Amino acid sequence: MFGNSYFDHLVVAVPDLRKCVEQSEARLGVRAVDGGAHPGLGTANALLGLELGDELTKTLGLARQSGSNPLTYLEILGPDPEQDPDLAAARLAGITAPAVQRWAVRPDDFDGLVTAAAQSREPRVRLGEVHDMTRRTPEGTILDWRLTRRTPLPWSGIQPFLIDWKGSEHPASREMPWVRLERMWAASESPAAVRSVLDFFGVALDIIALDAEEGETEGLHAHLKGPGGSWTL
Repeated sequence: MFGNSYFDHLVVAVPDLRKCVEQSEARLGVRAVDGGAHPGLGTANALLGLELGDELTKTLGLARQSGSNPLTYLEILGPDPEQDPDLAAARLAGITAPAVQRWAVRPDDFDGLVTAAAQSREPRVRLGEVHDMTRRTPEGTILDWRLTRRTPLPWSGIQPFLIDWKGSEHPASREMPWVRLERMWAASESPAAVRSVLDFFGVALDIIALDAEEGETEGLHAHLKGPGGSWTL
């Protein structure tokens, strides 16, 4: 109805960007490249190309990307030391260790999907507002995109947000090391309700019931594999 939707990127939020880039390199065997800063938001990022495992691609049900260089990446997001640390507080609230914070889906028909979500009733899908954003890459290129954003994150980030890169070059088009997303799953107190929302996006994410007695928290989890090892978040 709204064309294809693709897995765009996975966001791992961290309390200290430099230290966590080193940590991920020690675990995965590849070093994330500098992605640039988000002016006025207090954050910066580092990027790794992200390949989805075959089994995960089947499970999610999103469209397969063609070509040898899929436009999918891992974003390590942390405070930018060059900006006011208070600016990052809202985006990184509660982040004391690396955690999968949220993920982005890139639909062919961004506006159509936003409109359909606004009109949805059963289930009610709340995407939040559409925001225009920019950042300058280390090479000096200005990236210009728009995304849906809602605070707090819907279903603790399990519900994907939508992104449209407009005419900008996709971040994953750059030369960078790659890792593989072997598995992604979520824990929730309300698995059935979350699944009904994900059905709206045509996504079939593995969702397990939250075990509060074990100290689990609602949200996303991922298992990444690189040439030097693996990292489970």
